[in-house]
Amino acid sequence: MDEDLSVAIDNHRTLWLTEISRVTYEDQALDQLGGDGGLFVVLEDCAEGTFEVLAKAASTWAGQSLLNLFASRLRNPNHLVVVSQ
Repeated sequence: MDEDLSVAIDNHRTLWLTEISRVTYEDQALDQLGGDGGLFVVLEDCAEGTFEVLAKAASTWAGQSLLNLFASRLRNPNHLVVVSQ
């Protein structure tokens, strides 16, 4: 991926679709994600100084879709999303 994609949540938190370093992968004990290669959804909080990996994207398209869903929800906060089982 040539560039990182991001969605601002508020004035200090941002969701990123990005690659991560091996150090981040090891520091956050992400062994269950199957390796440090690929793209990850990460929450950066500049006020707290944190960079937390939330998920590994199955593909670039999947990661972009996740960010688009978050962005859509942020633009229309009164829209309720219902997930049924």
